[in-house]
Amino acid sequence: MAIRPILSALSRNATGALLIALQIALTMAIITNATFILRERTAYIERPSGLDEENTLVAVTTDFAADLDSRALLARDLDHLNAMPGVRAAIVSHSVPVSGSGNGETYQVARDTPSNEAVSFGNFSADENGLEALGLELVAGRNFRPEEIRWRTLESHENQSVVLVSQALADALFPDGNAVGQLVWEGPTAESPTEIIGVYDEMQNAWPTSSNVDRTSLQPFRDLSTQYRHFIIRAEPGQRDRVLSEVEQYLGEERGRMLYVIRTYEEQKRRTYAQDIAMVRLLTGVVVVLGTITAFGIVGLAWFSVTQRRKQIGTRRALGARKRDVMAHFMIENWLITTLGLILGTAGALALNWFLDTEYQVGRMPLWYLPAGVLALWVLGQLAVLAPARRAAAVPPALATRSV
Repeated sequence: MAIRPILSALSRNATGALLIALQIALTMAIITNATFILRERTAYIERPSGLDEENTLVAVTTDFAADLDSRALLARDLDHLNAMPGVRAAIVSHSVPVSGSGNGETYQVARDTPSNEAVSFGNFSADENGLEALGLELVAGRNFRPEEIRWRTLESHENQSVVLVSQALADALFPDGNAVGQLVWEGPTAESPTEIIGVYDEMQNAWPTSSNVDRTSLQPFRDLSTQYRHFIIRAEPGQRDRVLSEVEQYLGEERGRMLYVIRTYEEQKRRTYAQDIAMVRLLTGVVVVLGTITAFGIVGLAWFSVTQRRKQIGTRRALGARKRDVMAHFMIENWLITTLGLILGTAGALALNWFLDTEYQVGRMPLWYLPAGVLALWVLGQLAVLAPARRAAAVPPALATRSV
């Protein structure tokens, strides 16, 4: 089909065609960047925490009675929770992975290592049930022994002599491997080193935005040095909700403390990522709304063009043009408008991504998003113009050439 008649027809409605091209350009620039950020944020949210998320629950209590023996109560709590039907293991820690609040430390491989070469990580207190309660797999070395577990209080804050570390932390400290049995120091003022006795597969620290999110350690303490007790309880498959109800009842019975929080770990993780989840929903809405508005704009312009050119269409039909020729005219016309918009939109997408990365550090968008966006909007444009093109092809020659 000749392009010149199509260009001639477009020139008679240049303003409408240019507005649709600019709308497509804006849609291309925003949708490609929104889709890139959406995919990045979704992958960020879906990173594995390392825990058995589906079967784990979190409970937080705080002691307030002055005469309460917190140590005896905590020992009794752990015995009771670990003996509860449906519970695989329970521990108390000073924080919870991916909770947004926790403790961080640094290790160095020698006491005199420069501070800028120390390796930072997130730590969690645990006892010999820690690996089982958190759903971690020991990949090297051994677990804590019961006699290695210490009580940590405000008055007694001794350094641990042994530690379990994640594979990521072990690799950061000893890139050549063989971390088990190695000694590390908490700093140049540490009185004694700490021995790495075991390496587990993976677990995130408390802060999802941390650059060292996978570097974590388990330290052999039952912690009484903070106001809150964070119980991490892993249930047998299918028993989580029942266990949650029974744990809530048990922990709420003690008059000298308050059950501050009890929820599934999945809910805990959703709360931590609440802002990111909201952003994902917002960006999804932006992509859908912009795509819909663009499609309606293309349909509106094509429908208006068909209405305005009914007589021309009828004349072409009377001169022998087939229905498919009329449809092809409008499809190609739309393709030209869309292509102009996509050329402008591709430049706009690159400029917008440069701005977002410079100002907000969203990252550089891979170039494959551009051809993907072009293809998607080409398809959208052709689908949007299909109904108006079919309407144009259905115009009867006699009706279109009739004088008004």
